[in-house]
Amino acid sequence: MSPATHPDFDHVDTWIFDLDLTLYTPEHNIMEQVRNRIAAYVEDYFKVDGERAHKIRYDYWRKYGTTLGGLMAEHGVDPHGYLDFVHDVDMSLLQPCKRLRAGIEALPGRKLIFTNADAPYAERVLMARGLEGVFEDIFDIHRMEHKPKPASDSYHALCTQLGIEPASALFVEDSAHNLEPAKSLGMTTIWVNHSGNAESGDARPHYVDHEIADVASWLAGEKE
Repeated sequence: MSPATHPDFDHVDTWIFDLDLTLYTPEHNIMEQVRNRIAAYVEDYFKVDGERAHKIRYDYWRKYGTTLGGLMAEHGVDPHGYLDFVHDVDMSLLQPCKRLRAGIEALPGRKLIFTNADAPYAERVLMARGLEGVFEDIFDIHRMEHKPKPASDSYHALCTQLGIEPASALFVEDSAHNLEPAKSLGMTTIWVNHSGNAESGDARPHYVDHEIADVASWLAGEKE
């Protein structure tokens, strides 16, 4: 049974989706490119080797929600130049997914993107996946005032600026820890658990309502 007709989701009128590794899978290799671009930026900025750069990248991601958050907080890095650099990746590795588009379009109510990336990059991803025109709005890192998920301020800003009632909203996200603030606000939470992806998470946390392996399959009502 698809979410559009499932009784567990009768209360939902706003469907919020993360972008990277939620609307496509790790096999598309987009985030691997982004991570390598982030490491290249860090390597150049700190004049360290690649191994050290990846450790800094990951440590800042864990502490601040994004590597950018750490670079801004501790070093005053300009977010615009940074994002232009790290998002310069090959989108041809993504392919349109008609099943994904049909599943999202079938959802009753509003559809939104909530991403730690910026809107221009998000629009490129959506175009590559054949999802242009599907989402009402993109709430990006700039609109969060560069306080990335899981900063609670950004979840409040999302709801305030876009007029979202959390109790009737559902959030789909691959990084489990990003679901905790959503759940605390009263949202229904869906964890896209990419098994073996260290940055997705491990065991299912208490603030996850439902766990899925693939968004397109979940939307189609397929057993996973």
